[in-house]
Amino acid sequence: MGAGLLAAGMAQASGSEPEERMPAGMLFDMVDPTLCMMPPQEVDDAALVAMLDSDDPEMAPPVTGAWEHRGEHWRAYGQGWFNVSDSSGMVAATELILRSESDELQHLCLVLSPHQGTQMVAGEAHLVGPTVESVDGDTFMVVGLLGERLEGEFDSHAEVLTQTGSLELERPADDILAGSLAFDARLVDMQGQPLENAEASLTLEIGELHREAAMRVVNWGSDDLEEASAPAVSEEELAEVRALFLDDIRLELEPALTPDNNDIVQHTVYRYDYATFASRSEDSGWRSTRETFFYRDGDQLVPFQRPSTDMDLPFFEGLVDPDFVLDEASAGDFRSLLMTLTGEDFFDEDEVKLDNIVNVRPDEWIFFTGTFFDHYKAFAAYTDDEGRVEKVVYRLKQQPAS
Repeated sequence: MGAGLLAAGMAQASGSEPEERMPAGMLFDMVDPTLCMMPPQEVDDAALVAMLDSDDPEMAPPVTGAWEHRGEHWRAYGQGWFNVSDSSGMVAATELILRSESDELQHLCLVLSPHQGTQMVAGEAHLVGPTVESVDGDTFMVVGLLGERLEGEFDSHAEVLTQTGSLELERPADDILAGSLAFDARLVDMQGQPLENAEASLTLEIGELHREAAMRVVNWGSDDLEEASAPAVSEEELAEVRALFLDDIRLELEPALTPDNNDIVQHTVYRYDYATFASRSEDSGWRSTRETFFYRDGDQLVPFQRPSTDMDLPFFEGLVDPDFVLDEASAGDFRSLLMTLTGEDFFDEDEVKLDNIVNVRPDEWIFFTGTFFDHYKAFAAYTDDEGRVEKVVYRLKQQPAS
């Protein structure tokens, strides 16, 4: 992230002092480092445009709106997530595809975080950027990254800094957030320098954001930034504070799967949750709506990462018992293992218009989880000639037969 908070986030405006603020990328990493995931490289821009033009109501993006910059109008389509903490308030994020009238595409990622202690989770609020110190009433800070997809990865070329705006939110259900927002912004490059024709604006209608328990609620005002950038203290004081911090962490831990009750695993899989500053927390029991898992392999703890894009899952390489054979009789059990680790909400079975489990080749098993635009999402398990699992991957664009 660069050499320190301030150094990475200073923008030199003409005739003005440098701005002291958190870089947008740092806030994204703090809230959820998996944000700004791009569609896989195999899905080109023409395919994305075709998906956006689909008449299928189930394909309709839950977030839509308009982006204006340099006199050009772009339509915005996307999805998003949010999380709520009893002690820190609410955070939300959205990943947007921006489409010009000539079908040129850009990508915009936004994070909305509480500003100066705002606890609102429904109602009306102001929107500000990271350099605004104080606004009367409930206030959220919005920052963004604007870029393009390059070889399947998000390549950001500008930060989007909100100037002023408004937000309306409602909670139709505990795990759903809806509403609208509008703001004016200015753009700076990734070194913090103002861009030519830097003014921009965004309006969004938020049909629904789904709750994502892995997101961290970050409430970062200007005072926090000044404290975070203070001179270093002695190693002795750091050690004392570190010990006090570790003493004030509450960890909830219990076994979820063991080799004795599950023939697939060779290690005990643990379910965990934790709370920092537990002595001041009003939370009790499990706080997460989505459980998190790991297993112990010797002196190493191996965590499970719930996939959100195309990725290998080496977690399974050390977890699956070498005597386990994946075949017609055991495929359902293996699917149950996948569902345990990801949560039942990860499997949108009603969207899959074919068998949920397909043995496409002797060494390849597909476990479909739902749809991604016009394609299927799925886990793929690869075995050796005897049916022992060697590799598990997740794909957003899985063909029924590969």
